[in-house]
Amino acid sequence: MPKEHRRRIMTKESDNLTVATLTDEELFCLEGCGKYGQYYKMRLGFEKKVCAFCHPDPELNQIVWEDEHFMIWHAHPMFMRPELKLHVLIVPREHVRFMGDLPDEAGASIIRASRFMKERFEYTGGLFHAREGDMRENAGTVPHLHINIFQANHTIEVRVPVFKDPSDREANKVRAAAFAEQYEAGDVPT
Repeated sequence: MPKEHRRRIMTKESDNLTVATLTDEELFCLEGCGKYGQYYKMRLGFEKKVCAFCHPDPELNQIVWEDEHFMIWHAHPMFMRPELKLHVLIVPREHVRFMGDLPDEAGASIIRASRFMKERFEYTGGLFHAREGDMRENAGTVPHLHINIFQANHTIEVRVPVFKDPSDREANKVRAAAFAEQYEAGDVPT
């Protein structure tokens, strides 16, 4: 069972102080947020116990393909990395943390999703990788099994961490602490 942290936060709905509980894994995920808008949406979701991938925000995740097992969306510009030409996500509808937790029929669905993605986005090659399990073990930000498809734009090196370098973690913690102050002051991104 993960250790939990208690934080006093301002709720979005009112000026009343409430107590929210965030796990160590959720705090780790928040460290990975590069922009305050992302931090805000993720933290709200964690506090309300709503998974960002079980209930994708239609403003951020416009689903372009779906079946009974998976959904596909193109990464929103807020989350696009400058070194990528393409970033597509294949996400299971069911809240699972491991590929092995999916039903057997989902295997054929992954193949159909991959075919669609290749044709729709003119994918010519790159990296197809899953983030599964505890996000602290794979440097992910959304604790829900998901497959990232990356295609480089050939401008700079593409790094895909599985473990965050301690110096990167420290920089991420500093940024997350600044975002936390904004959030707890009631700052709502526009």
